[in-house]
Amino acid sequence: MDLNDGGGPFGFDIHKAYEVCTLINDLDTSVIIETGSNTGDTTEFLAKMYPTKRIITCDININYFNFAKTRLAKYNNVEVYNIDSVYLIQNIKYPKDTLFYLDAHENGMDLPLSKEIKAIKHGVIAIDDFNIKAPGYHYDPSITDDCIKGTGDIYTNNPLASYIYPLLQKVRRCGRAFTTKKITVDFNKYDIFKKYNK
Repeated sequence: MDLNDGGGPFGFDIHKAYEVCTLINDLDTSVIIETGSNTGDTTEFLAKMYPTKRIITCDININYFNFAKTRLAKYNNVEVYNIDSVYLIQNIKYPKDTLFYLDAHENGMDLPLSKEIKAIKHGVIAIDDFNIKAPGYHYDPSITDDCIKGTGDIYTNNPLASYIYPLLQKVRRCGRAFTTKKITVDFNKYDIFKKYNK
C-alpha cells in the first residue's frame, strides 16, 4: 500500500492539526466530513479528539477504504464510504456548522476540488496542499484559487504566527486554504490564519 504522504494524522504537521481543531472548537462543529481517507490516520485522530461528533470520510481507492474501514470500526462516531467525494457531498445531509477537510487528490487522479466546493451547500472548508507562497511549504500546483470559486474570503495558514506548539515536521509541510459557504467565521481573531492575496 502506497502511503503517498508518508502517513500520520495531518501528515504529522501539528500546526495543520491545530488550525483544523481551532475551527472545530470555535464553531462547536457537530459534523466533520473528510474527503480522501487514505489509511485513516487523520480520521482516527479526529475520532479520538471528538468522540461525540459525527465524522464522515470517503476514499475511492478500494485498498485504502478496506484498510480504513477495518481500522476505524471501533469508533461509533465514524462512517467510512468507498465512494466519490463529490457524490458523498451531494447525497448526504449535514448541518450548517459542518467542517469539510478536503484532501481527495492523488498523483494521476483527477482533482475533484472545484466540484467538491460547488457541491458544498454550507459549512467551513479546509483545503490541503494549497500554495501559500511561503518557502518550505509544499503544494499541489493544480490546486489554485480558481478551484475555490463561489465561497467567502480565502484565508491561509500563517507560517509567521505564534503557534502554541513548535512545528517539527520539516520535510512534508504544506500550505492550507480555509474558506466558508453560507456561514460566518471570524478568521481574523486568530493569528494562525491570514487573508489570502492573489
